[in-house]
Amino acid sequence: MPLFVVNKIPLTLTWETDRMLREEIYGVGNVMKSYIVKSNDKNNTSRLQKKLLHKKYREDPATFIDRFVKFDLCGEEACENLWDILYDYCAYYGSGYPSDHRDIEEQLFDEYNGSQFIYPQGKKFYLDYYAPSLSLKGKFLRHKKGKIIRTLIDTRNVVRVVGTIDKFLIIFNDRMIRCSDTFEVILIKG
Repeated sequence: MPLFVVNKIPLTLTWETDRMLREEIYGVGNVMKSYIVKSNDKNNTSRLQKKLLHKKYREDPATFIDRFVKFDLCGEEACENLWDILYDYCAYYGSGYPSDHRDIEEQLFDEYNGSQFIYPQGKKFYLDYYAPSLSLKGKFLRHKKGKIIRTLIDTRNVVRVVGTIDKFLIIFNDRMIRCSDTFEVILIKG
């Protein structure tokens, strides 16, 4: 999903909010058709969504923040949206990127059965996060990202994803990950 900034507030669309916006723009019967468009028309959808989001913000900022900025996803909805949320989080902070964990057979199988649409890098993927540089030279130059910390994300173990794109929590069965301007993995005692 695209990352939007509306009135200096960053937001990402979940599959559900994306569907709601597309229904409003294209009509209920044309939602699926709006996903299957020529590549040059896809940018038009983002422009229309951004325009509609700005309109909704101007009409009622409090409702806009509750419906589009904040998210609280549980179960399958959290699993399906996690890759997109992490991708947008990394893009917003310039802090890393999701990377593939699958071997070539798994990639071909996922492509064949069509799960690439919801899980672009599979249900298990890495989150590669740039650790800040500890050297004095690295801190002053700021262009050096530092070392990469790699965390394996298994969406099948996600219980809940809650927060906003600039500060959210991913709750797994055995750990939590806090994503904000800093990145923390917190182990849960079991």
